[in-house]
Amino acid sequence: MKVLVLCGGRSVEREISMESSRFVLEALSKAGHSTVTAVIGHDGVWTVDGGRATIDASSPRWLLMREGAEVPFDVLFPVLHGTFGEDGTVQGLCEMASWPCAGAGVMASAVGMNKIVLKRLAAGAGIPVVPWMELMRGAESPSPSAMLDSLGLPVFVKPARLGSSVGISRVDSESDLAGALELAFGHDELVLVEKAVPSPREIEIGVIGTGTAVHTTVPGEIEPGRSWYDFEAKYACKGSRLTIPASLDPETAAEARDHAAAVFRLLGGRGFARVDFLLGESGLFLNEINTIPGFTAISMFPKLWEASGLDSTGLMDAIISEALSRPATGLWEER
Repeated sequence: MKVLVLCGGRSVEREISMESSRFVLEALSKAGHSTVTAVIGHDGVWTVDGGRATIDASSPRWLLMREGAEVPFDVLFPVLHGTFGEDGTVQGLCEMASWPCAGAGVMASAVGMNKIVLKRLAAGAGIPVVPWMELMRGAESPSPSAMLDSLGLPVFVKPARLGSSVGISRVDSESDLAGALELAFGHDELVLVEKAVPSPREIEIGVIGTGTAVHTTVPGEIEPGRSWYDFEAKYACKGSRLTIPASLDPETAAEARDHAAAVFRLLGGRGFARVDFLLGESGLFLNEINTIPGFTAISMFPKLWEASGLDSTGLMDAIISEALSRPATGLWEER
């Protein structure tokens, strides 16, 4: 199959996307697929092999063009992190263009990107989540003291629709809350303030879904080497350690895998995802779902699957096969 790997993008997670794409391209090549790379610049312009690419929407199946010639491909693999890529926008483009697309669809991508909506759905489905309060820029909101009276200290302040821990702050005193809110609102108009789980363990599960069956990996654990798993711990701190499989009792391991599959199904997930949990003394809590998890050299997702018996080539084959197995979609119809 010829796979169009779409990477880069306009989000603050662009460089992570570029690094992830290198792993994906190498794994696809090892699996016997041919590839073409489309890079989205900071300005939103697409390029293929250094030439500007455009989309021709004059036919039922839209065409990707470069310098007047079609760039043919069988399936698009979005390796995009954050806004304008992981949030349903590119997935919607693929549906309109009738392009088979690897990974989650529009709804699962959009909900997975929005921490507030995800928490509401998960809580309604009986999946444990950490207590939180949600704020919107410009809207009336509780005072800092009222928020902390409700949630206690410490808390985490998070932009609702960003990944890689960008814009997140841990707040240990009321005097730090205003600055944390200002930072978060600098990234998103929606912010959540979340009760901190004391001394949590970071547990992650890989998921592949075919629509009728959902498969999960053994649990993995991240020991960040810092007070919490922030951006530096994820991508720059050499003290972080991945343990696969995580040292969990059988009941907790099974609960994590069951909850991961339940969250995936709840969102109508397809393709692949990574589901993250916080494990504290009071139990297991859903943290987030990543519908396009990292594929860098230090990323948990491919390592989880390798430990579960699926190497990088098998993982790529499974992802591509699932994307091509879906019924054709698109808003165009032959007349």
